Amino acid sequence: MRAVLLVAMLILASCAPPQTPSVPTSGGTTASNTSSKDDPQACVARGGTMQRICLMGKLACVETYKDAGKTCTDKKDCSGQCRYSGKAAPGSDVVGYCQRTTDPCGCFGTVADGKLEGTLCVD
Repeated sequence: MRAVLLVAMLILASCAPPQTPSVPTSGGTTASNTSSKDDPQACVARGGTMQRICLMGKLACVETYKDAGKTCTDKKDCSGQCRYSGKAAPGSDVVGYCQRTTDPCGCFGTVADGKLEGTLCVD
């Protein structure tokens, strides 16, 4: 019975999601998306909220970028990513918007040099 429990524990441990690296914010600080190990008090002190993100419902500190929603044509215009939601084809000239929060999950297009790179789905 102990061997079965040990094998089950090893299988569960190997299925754990990898730790997500820190995400830079506009204020020069970093926002960590490191599951429940992130300190909720430190998260709130940085202006974030602890939320369940992605399909796995991982607990993470989610912060809003200062330039959230600003129009952009490249990542360099934003604290986060320059994203696009619409029906343009990859390679089309588009104007995007700056990523709103440090939550990396969802489906969205990314914009570089004013062109839609393609759609990315992150979970």
